[in-house]
Amino acid sequence: MGWLETDWKAIFVPEMSLPEMLIRGTLTYLGAVLLLRIVTKREAGKVAMSDLLVVTIIAGVCRNPLVRDTKSIPDGLAIVAMVLFWGFAIDWLSYHVKWFGKLMHPEPRLLVDGGEIQYKNLQRELMDEDQLISKLRQKGVNDPARVAEAWMESDGQISVVKKRLACSSAAEEPEPDKTSRRRPEP
Repeated sequence: MGWLETDWKAIFVPEMSLPEMLIRGTLTYLGAVLLLRIVTKREAGKVAMSDLLVVTIIAGVCRNPLVRDTKSIPDGLAIVAMVLFWGFAIDWLSYHVKWFGKLMHPEPRLLVDGGEIQYKNLQRELMDEDQLISKLRQKGVNDPARVAEAWMESDGQISVVKKRLACSSAAEEPEPDKTSRRRPEP
């Protein structure tokens, strides 16, 4: 075949049957979701070089079970549609079916309570004290004693509620935001 000749049939005629596309797309997507669910919540909340590498490897490994080395556009689009469908279906089920939502989005875990580090919960999240302190610093707190509560959220992020400090004088109170004041009407 010359460089100007095109195999139109290979581009536009699907090589896989519709049931095969449905089975391949469904099993590969659900299998990947379940395997990634095994990874701790903490891993989902950060994007490091190692995380990017994991995603790249998973994408490469999932390619063959998904498309069976096909070359046609309809095969690829059908698989993409199946993956998007299952992504939406899992979100829909998580919202409408309580037990499924808890499976996919576990309850937040308390890491600091009243300034006290909850070491058992840190251990459950495979996080050490130095990592927690680092996360607190990123939230503007340099000492766990200044934290009312810190939670590991279901998406892997850490949310921090700072302790309220009593103001000893009116001079220490923050000024109100001047940009939000309304202009007097004429």
